[in-house]
Amino acid sequence: MPNQSEKLLQFEALFRRNYGHLCQRMQRITSDAAVAEDLVQEVFISFWNNEQWQAVENPEAYLYRACLNKALNHTTSQKRRTELAQQYQQGQDHATTADQDLALQELQQQVQQAIDALPAVCRKVFLLSRHEEMTHKEIADFLNISPNTVDNHIKKALAVLRRLLLGLLLGCLHLLFSFFS
Repeated sequence: MPNQSEKLLQFEALFRRNYGHLCQRMQRITSDAAVAEDLVQEVFISFWNNEQWQAVENPEAYLYRACLNKALNHTTSQKRRTELAQQYQQGQDHATTADQDLALQELQQQVQQAIDALPAVCRKVFLLSRHEEMTHKEIADFLNISPNTVDNHIKKALAVLRRLLLGLLLGCLHLLFSFFS
């Protein structure tokens, strides 16, 4: 039975003979030299820690198969992680889109409520201008009012909407700053 120093010399010789070409072969599988080296080192450590390593008939074949299995497991694991990360990102993108859609719907609802709260003539003038795309002259003729009155109603409606949107923007900024504080 060989003593500890003889075992160490045998193992060191085995390591020196096989480490380089095992790393090269594993790099072809993993496409990463550092990962390949780490995997080969892990296999050698595991092999050394195995009490029966000297009883293996063909240690080179054993090491090659162990490294191959380790590299394939690593590659499969990395592939799964990449797929999961992509699925997670797609879920985040979908959630963000859903959140944005909801926020847009709420904003549209608030704008519509502000338009609905305008006085009747002001609301009618604004809607004819923005939704029907009528000119000030066409609106004045249609409603039988002066073009200056049309202009004043549109200015009033836009001022109300600006105040609403500014209030919403300030609320969002306050929320944003309190989140990062």
